[in-house]
Amino acid sequence: MSKFHLVRTVFVAATMAFTFAQSAQAQTAQPNNSPPTRASEKADLKNLEAHGYRPTANDPNYPNDIQNAEKAAYGSGATGATSPNKAKTPSTPQ
Repeated sequence: MSKFHLVRTVFVAATMAFTFAQSAQAQTAQPNNSPPTRASEKADLKNLEAHGYRPTANDPNYPNDIQNAEKAAYGSGATGATSPNKAKTPSTPQ
């Protein structure tokens, strides 16, 4: 076998190994990026309600009441599944 064929074989093998490694990494990272399930959302809501959150249609204390319940349920630095999807507080009109 000539040096050219050896180099080409090593290059192809390294490229294939790199491709397979990237594919395996992408497959393991996918579940973390999946949307939350209905069951996990229900469990999160029950947890927040157990820590003082009472959802109502026209709540004058929103979002303070849910933020306080999240702090009680998950600690001061951690947040539950509801926080990324939570609406931002509108700015006060002037």
